[in-house]
Amino acid sequence: MIFFDRITGMKQIVTIGGGTGSYTVLSGLKNIPDVTLTALVAMADDGGSTGVLRDELGVLPAGDVRQCLVALSEHTDIVRKLMNYRFTEGGLKGHNFGNIFLAALEKVTGDFTRGIEIASDILKVKGKVIPITENKAELVIMFADKSTVEGESKIDKTNFGEKEVEKVFYKNSVEINLRAENAIEKADYIIIGPGNFYSSIIPNFIVNGFREVICNSHAKIILPINLTNKDGHTNDWKVSNYVNTVEKYLGRIVDFILVNNEKPTPAQIEYYKSKIRGEVIIPDDFKDGRVIRAPLLSHAVFEKMPEDALPVTRGFIRHDSKKLAECINNIINK
Repeated sequence: MIFFDRITGMKQIVTIGGGTGSYTVLSGLKNIPDVTLTALVAMADDGGSTGVLRDELGVLPAGDVRQCLVALSEHTDIVRKLMNYRFTEGGLKGHNFGNIFLAALEKVTGDFTRGIEIASDILKVKGKVIPITENKAELVIMFADKSTVEGESKIDKTNFGEKEVEKVFYKNSVEINLRAENAIEKADYIIIGPGNFYSSIIPNFIVNGFREVICNSHAKIILPINLTNKDGHTNDWKVSNYVNTVEKYLGRIVDFILVNNEKPTPAQIEYYKSKIRGEVIIPDDFKDGRVIRAPLLSHAVFEKMPEDALPVTRGFIRHDSKKLAECINNIINK
């Protein structure tokens, strides 16, 4: 049974993730009619400009929140470019304007979530962006041999090799944001990912209270499978690995699994294989009636900017936001 917003009659869609994956999903979803959007964002980021501001000012990480705000903004292109602008010289070198802007709003209001709400008004955001937690979130990963890596940025850069991940947890107590809990309770559809598995997706699942509220939710869960594996983390993973691991952390099954069936261009394949070993596109081994196969791949040429500190392959092979939105729209209107 699908529930609707009592006032508008629109379907409630909640996205869970962070970074480039959430940006791609939200960029397309904001153009779907008769839906309200809420983006729940991981708060474990401690690297780059975000990490420096977090350490020096004691603010919550703003990088992934900024990307979601920009994705949902209906403002002019110049405003969106302003939010993503990264300084290349002087004392602010390496810092992103949007991160500084959100840090200042948190300081002025004394509340990160309230600062996001003000930024949303300024940026004419279609929907809401909510941090999954307002606690300081220090991510830790433990392997089967009991060795650990602490900090999201260190985890992101660590090559797991043959080590098996035993547990992902927070160093401190991290509670779910009540606004995030409320959004999940009201959701008709919840979209998980795509995105960096151990840095952007799992950090949401392990927040205290998240598993309970997601298991009690009436929402249908949509899982777009990543297009490529992260080198050093999920090498040789197949679609089944993603589904099984997500369901293990959630404590419930997902309802729809979106799998791309479109091949990259020869240029994309050649470039990717020159940087990363293994299969370019994640092998589709999952035989299940919940799987929806569709062309979801973007053939746009990604050019890495000189000031961009992201890995060169990140985002090079990515989902097409319009194709992904159309596939999701077909599900919710079926």
